[in-house]
Amino acid sequence: MPFATDEEIRIAHDILLKDKKPFDDTRLNIIKEDRSCYVQACPGSGKTTALLAKLIILANRLPMTDGKGVCVLTHTNVAIDEIKAKVGSKANVLFNYPNFFGTIQTFLHKYVTASALHYFYGSQIQYVDNDIAKAVLLKKYSKLPFGNKLKKCIYGMVINNGYPISDDEISAWGGVDILTAAKVIKKKGKKVEKYEFKLKDYDLQNIDDSTIRAQIRAKRDYIKDCQEKEIIINAKVNWQDVKVVINQKHINRTSESATEFIKLKEEMFKEGILSFEDAYDLAFRYIREKNLDFSGFSHKRFKYLFIDEVQDCDHQQEELIKKLFDDEKVIVQRFGDYCQAIYDGERNNENDNDRLKADNVLPIHNSNRFGEKIAKPLRSLCMEDNHQLVGNEDICSVKPVIITYEDPLVVLPKYAELLRTTIIPEMGNISVLDIAIRERGEDPLHRINIKACGWVGKKGTNGKKRYIEAYYPLFERKNTTVKLESDSFDSFLLKSHINSVKDYGTSIIQGVIKFLELCDIKNDSRRYTITSLLDFLATKDVKDKEEFLCNIMEWGRMISKRSEKGDKLQIKETIYNYLTGTFLPLFGKNATESANEFFNATIADGVAEQKLEQGNVYKEENIDIEVATVHAVKGETHASTLYLETSYFGKHESERLAEQFKGIAYTGKEDRKLKSLRVAYVGMSRPRYFLCVAIQKNRFANMDCRELRDIWDVVEA
Repeated sequence: MPFATDEEIRIAHDILLKDKKPFDDTRLNIIKEDRSCYVQACPGSGKTTALLAKLIILANRLPMTDGKGVCVLTHTNVAIDEIKAKVGSKANVLFNYPNFFGTIQTFLHKYVTASALHYFYGSQIQYVDNDIAKAVLLKKYSKLPFGNKLKKCIYGMVINNGYPISDDEISAWGGVDILTAAKVIKKKGKKVEKYEFKLKDYDLQNIDDSTIRAQIRAKRDYIKDCQEKEIIINAKVNWQDVKVVINQKHINRTSESATEFIKLKEEMFKEGILSFEDAYDLAFRYIREKNLDFSGFSHKRFKYLFIDEVQDCDHQQEELIKKLFDDEKVIVQRFGDYCQAIYDGERNNENDNDRLKADNVLPIHNSNRFGEKIAKPLRSLCMEDNHQLVGNEDICSVKPVIITYEDPLVVLPKYAELLRTTIIPEMGNISVLDIAIRERGEDPLHRINIKACGWVGKKGTNGKKRYIEAYYPLFERKNTTVKLESDSFDSFLLKSHINSVKDYGTSIIQGVIKFLELCDIKNDSRRYTITSLLDFLATKDVKDKEEFLCNIMEWGRMISKRSEKGDKLQIKETIYNYLTGTFLPLFGKNATESANEFFNATIADGVAEQKLEQGNVYKEENIDIEVATVHAVKGETHASTLYLETSYFGKHESERLAEQFKGIAYTGKEDRKLKSLRVAYVGMSRPRYFLCVAIQKNRFANMDCRELRDIWDVVEA
């Protein structure tokens, strides 16, 4: 029997797509499918809409006659928010027992890791967070005495290596001969005249300048400190083989250094503090050591398992799902597109893809997002022959454009010019920019819908190699695109949409940054971001950064446990005393009158007058172009997208994918080319109307031909 009746599907359609065309046969077949399957969906296919339709139908049926429920696993809370927005209170039944609707991590922590932590260490989960786990591990490590075997082991790994030193530094400190004689640098390799900075056995009596000697020692101490911390936070315990991996070296568990590291990790576990990897390690260890069969639990509780964006599951998540769900007893339906798997640790090898293709596959080849002119280049700019991709005949996309340039700084201005001058006759002879402005105005959140994206964000100046910052020097890596502001510090403590310790911590840091700005404390001429603030604290003294993060963590924990406004605000005095007594002196400043007013201002219950401040936005007259990485825009739909070619492992997209720009599909197996194709496919499939790609002029000359110009228009910036 089919999963749903025609009437049930009509009701779901009217909730999700009222006044729009009915579901076509492809999507009807997916909604009606009642067996385990894999929905392989092209970009903008509406696969999530098909999944939501199935969930709406289930919501109207629950509870099921056999008492079982539905499990929905996602990677973010976007799907949860979307169904709540579309269905309203009727969706509440999906979030109640026996159903589960949440992220894979939440499911793992709730049903496996919590039990494992209690079984092994008698503790409860306090935090599962990489940043918090690293901060706590570093703090514990810093308290170890120097004679500790673990510290001696890591110190030996650090002190015996050579480290990069620039020609400018060598020159400023007296030159190669003097520094070699002083044993500060050593030659790197036999053929190339390169030198490395040493950390030990100095002989500085030939360096007369005390300032230079101090600079050498300061550089040594800074490198040693950074390297030690890098090694300790990347060290791992292999619980199955009972070995410790430190700096990529396998150390037997019986050694004193390994024993000390395991002791640090187990102290954290007893305190309930885990990284995401720790959570998986504990879960697999628990299942393995107790020989547990969770599939019996899942079979009794759930009839259906739906996994959204399955291509973003890493191997740990896939293995966990296999251990928790028996797809012969539970109907498992996966929704995704392995051609868009761009995250580290993604399913990206051929065996994974072949396994998915061997399942009951229900493909969606026609996109709802873009028209035929954008579909055309995407048929070959894909990790496999994508000739079945079909554009939406109702979307008036224009022919894509390659922007060639010599100076990358002229690319964004040229893109802005094209947005103004590119006209779409079928939509009333108006420009792409006018359409984007109109659609942004119709968006309840007024989100920027013109984007420029690239693979690699920041790598500094590197000759002819291109990164996003070459096109937009103000680009901030890991920038928070939307920051909430207010005229009162209270609003950063009282955000109603926050419920996690980490989110409260992030909000408090944003309040601190606002406080710093009012104290006239900036990062050169610009306002601090979270990243640049933490970088500043690390360069002052790593202990200052650790103290700041530990305080933020504690304040976030305290606020998250309090439900009343008055209780949450009790912590303000503690924060203020820390900021004025400890934090501002790091900048050599005192609190200003306006900063104090901001901190002491109150807001009414439930009211926080907030404005949106955009980061990484190129502005020109009435144009806003948000600049981001491809990873940051994955899943989005734009009115127009500019794809910025960048260098990955020494080659740009125009060098690695030249044949695919000409319309020739790739059928090979070379890993870096496949990865480049996945990233390009995700980035270039975002726009609805207008796609542009920026390519260096001399690189474009090597790929230019008639076949390419059949697919692309070419303009010079």
